[in-house]
Amino acid sequence: MKEITKNIATNIIGLILLGFNIYEYYVDDFTLTEFIIGLCLSLGLFLFKATETKDWIRKALEKLTNKNK
Repeated sequence: MKEITKNIATNIIGLILLGFNIYEYYVDDFTLTEFIIGLCLSLGLFLFKATETKDWIRKALEKLTNKNK
């Protein structure tokens, strides 16, 4: 898959998550914490390239797994 295709796919997923997050916050009573977490995830997918986002997720998961050892 080409880099531009991955970038477009992550942008679309990010926008969908942003819309879902806003809907849930106003209609189904998301808490402010849930809204901020969803906002960070959706904007992270929307604003950054797929490879950068994948690297950040990998680093975060490595830190979490190393803490548990």
